[in-house]
Amino acid sequence: MKKNVKKQLLMNKTGDEIQVALVEEGRLAELIIERPESMRSIGDIYLGRVHKVVEGLKAAFVDIGQKSDGFLHFSDVGTTSEDYRALVEDDDDEESVGDEGDDESEGDADSETPAPQREAARPAGQQKSEQRQQPSGDAAERRQSYTQMIAQKLKPNDSILVQVIKEPISTKGSRLTSDITIAGRFMVLLPFGGGQIAVSRRVVARKERGRLKKLVRSMLPEGFGAIIRTVAEDQEETLLKQDLEKLLAKWKQIEEKLQDAQPPQLIFKEDTIISSVLRDSLTTDVTEIVANSNSIYNETLNYIQWAAPDMVKNVSLHQGKLPLFEGYGIAKDVESIFSRKVWLKSGGYIIIEHTEAMVVVDVNSGRYAAKREQEENSLKTNLEAAREIVRQLRLRDIGGIIVVDFIDMIDPKNSKKVYDSMKTELRNDRAKSNILPLSDFGIMQITRERIRPSLMQRMGDQCPACGGSGVVQARFTTINQIERWLRKYALQQKAPFQQLDLHVSPTVLEPMRNSDMKTEMKWFLQHLVFVRIKADESLRSDDFRFYNRKPGTDITAEYN
Repeated sequence: MKKNVKKQLLMNKTGDEIQVALVEEGRLAELIIERPESMRSIGDIYLGRVHKVVEGLKAAFVDIGQKSDGFLHFSDVGTTSEDYRALVEDDDDEESVGDEGDDESEGDADSETPAPQREAARPAGQQKSEQRQQPSGDAAERRQSYTQMIAQKLKPNDSILVQVIKEPISTKGSRLTSDITIAGRFMVLLPFGGGQIAVSRRVVARKERGRLKKLVRSMLPEGFGAIIRTVAEDQEETLLKQDLEKLLAKWKQIEEKLQDAQPPQLIFKEDTIISSVLRDSLTTDVTEIVANSNSIYNETLNYIQWAAPDMVKNVSLHQGKLPLFEGYGIAKDVESIFSRKVWLKSGGYIIIEHTEAMVVVDVNSGRYAAKREQEENSLKTNLEAAREIVRQLRLRDIGGIIVVDFIDMIDPKNSKKVYDSMKTELRNDRAKSNILPLSDFGIMQITRERIRPSLMQRMGDQCPACGGSGVVQARFTTINQIERWLRKYALQQKAPFQQLDLHVSPTVLEPMRNSDMKTEMKWFLQHLVFVRIKADESLRSDDFRFYNRKPGTDITAEYN
């Protein structure tokens, strides 16, 4: 059972940046930051244009107006494209296409998360059917037939209504779905849900589940579906109806905008960061909501007066002399997000390394190692590290593959304790995750739902010196590369005594100046080329530039 903890929501506005912190038992648990140049796009709905269909990948690439085309896997293609055409075209102009959506009857929602975000938890390319048993025989043929049907249905230059379920990461475009959902406070509207109604599994009482289904079914227009969220439990019919009316009004606006839309075009923008956080994080265990801005305070108050009137007393405007985060003692936690090393109370520490493919976490005992017997010490450090690792995953919004190298332990029972502790801590995390027991080498593998780049990727700048690797190339390696370049240049010149300018980082220039023989003279004697070396602050220590002195043209790439 999930541990009931005291929570606070702190909303801090500084200039154009908004920071929303979720504090649990006095410690920062989650931090959401939004800037004008990095607005969230999860839940945004676009009228896109199909750029190309790759049947081998079982996916289509869709232009939605972003830098890179969005990725639409065939498993995320429902009947939306047909329903969209019905909105903007005459029925006589289109051939009748059967409903290829899921045939499942109304059931349980496996979480209160909107369907597109649940789909985003799967690795790219994994089909819905693969979540169950692998099909064989007729089932495999039906799946192949479905794939071919989708490939035929999606044609280049076709318009399609899609929703973002995963933000662009690195060079990859947004992950898209055509199963449109609109999230509200108490339910998620499925415009093309076909009357399906699901209730969050966290609503346990059968009588309450039946009441909620009956109420929502009586309110839903024909053809719509809904997922009833956990916070709807024990709520009055009036509140549920108001929430549904708001969602239907949003859908009506989408329908109207589609009438004269031209792809690629943004059709619907998700709620503001404040409304989204309140919608998803406002639970009865939130004891305090504080804003340092009048505009955020008023937006928060208006939302809570409708959604949870009994919690209005918990909302306040920050009046303290210290800045909001400093006043609540979490300013250092915010600053530590970009730190590679995180200290544990015991004296041990964890190292968090980001790579292209995964995040690697190393657990070290530090000065704690000599204080107790080795096995006991390793267990205590690993248990403390497990709690801190989950906190850091939530805090930094780290997703994808995470590999943790725990301190080696001899007793398998101790490994089981660490595994159980990690599972327990992950239950407090709203993002979905999968975890494997420790291997014989003390390695634990975790996958965590990733629907946007981590906080470090979104808010950090790449180091100009190391290019994000964390390691700077040795200066003498760069000097050797320069000399190889010069040898190649000299061999290809028909006439000697060419004049070049070499630009290098000041850190590379230093050992050149301190050599026994002046570097320019040494190179002239070796290659019969006049080289003038200049310091360039804009260059990294692993980079250099050669210029032909008279025309001043960069010729570095010609002889690399």
